[in-house]
Amino acid sequence: MTKYLIVSLAFFISSCANLQSKSGQEDLLFNPTIAGQSFEVSVISNGCTSPEHFYLTVSEAVIEMRRTQADLCRAAPHLVRLSFSYPFDERVYEIKNEVRFSNRIERR
Repeated sequence: MTKYLIVSLAFFISSCANLQSKSGQEDLLFNPTIAGQSFEVSVISNGCTSPEHFYLTVSEAVIEMRRTQADLCRAAPHLVRLSFSYPFDERVYEIKNEVRFSNRIERR
């Protein structure tokens, strides 16, 4: 019985450690595009992700997107499409975040 209690406690403590905030962290981006003055991208959401939870940094020709608020909801992970306005120039931009491509997107 004591071993079961110790294992249960260890599991509980380790699961709490996984809930650490990802604020300020780079998210994995899916299908980023720049159209006119808009940067559109998909990110993984657990149910509580909105554009207000991110900030976009553009310096020279490098774009970086960081999360300011962690998504601690418990819905099944899915992709959501976000859009950010920025006065983009006519040039080629490099995205600092890690990027993947997917054909499954939920449009907001």
